[in-house]
Parts: sequence; structure tokens; C-alpha cells
Amino acid sequence: MKRLLAVLGYGAAVLTIAVAVVAPLFWFGVFSRAAAATSLRIDPKYSGGEPARALARDGYQIVVYKPVPKRTPFSQAAFVQIVWTPASKLPVAISEPLDLDGDGRPDCVVSFQIPRDPQAKLHVTVEPLTALVLPMHQVSRESFSALIARVNDTIVVRVPLR
Repeated sequence: MKRLLAVLGYGAAVLTIAVAVVAPLFWFGVFSRAAAATSLRIDPKYSGGEPARALARDGYQIVVYKPVPKRTPFSQAAFVQIVWTPASKLPVAISEPLDLDGDGRPDCVVSFQIPRDPQAKLHVTVEPLTALVLPMHQVSRESFSALIARVNDTIVVRVPLR
């Protein structure tokens, strides 16, 4: 009888460890599907918003996002995110007049140079052509709403708005 209780005890311990290892894998899938069903989205302040239009250029593409508004008086300025992709196909110097609000007229000229070293710091200059855009001169990462960054094989620029 003692031997049977020992075997049952060890068997229960092994089964408990197996369940403890497998259960998180099962529950992770259940919780992921449940979170996806709620339509939760990453805040546009972090994701850059939703793409508004894509502009095809010779060998690369520019994606202009919808404007991300300023939400509170103490938050960062409103901005528009612009993504150049693929970064490996971009010319060494970029100077693009861009229409940010979709009215057919350029709102600003975005200029930057791409160093050969992918780890090198990028700097962007934005010259406003309308009152919608705030100027930037040789900005790297001033704030969430005024920056340039290399993300994988893309160049991301955020242009601050008034």
C-alpha cells in the first residue's frame, strides 16, 4: 500500500509539472485571441497613426500618414508621420516637397542625408511651405512629434504641426 501511494504521489507530481509547462502555452493563445477580439489598438502617438496615402518614387516609396492630433494641453504637438521605404534603395540625399493634408499643394520640403553607416545619427530639416507645418532644422530626436529614425529598412520622419 505504501508503494502504491508513493507511485501515485510521484505520478501526480509529474502530471502537475507537465500541466504547469503546457498550460501557459494554451492560455497565451486564448488571451491573445480575446485581446484581438476587443479591437484594442496601439495609440497613434506611438504607432504614428494610419497611412493616408503612398507616393511611388523611382525605386522607393513614401507613405504619408494621417495627422495625429494633440490630445491634451500638456501633450506633445500634433504631427504627421512620413515613412520612406526601403532605406537601402534611397538616394544619398533626399529633398522632397510633400503634401501632408491631401489638398494637392505641398505643405513642406523634407530634406535629409543618409550616411553609409546604418548606425550613424540622422538629421532632418523641414521647411514649411504653408502655415500647417512647424519648421525643423537639423533635428534628430527632439521629441515624439519631431524626429527622424531608421527602423529596420525604413526611414521614419515625424513632422510637427501647428
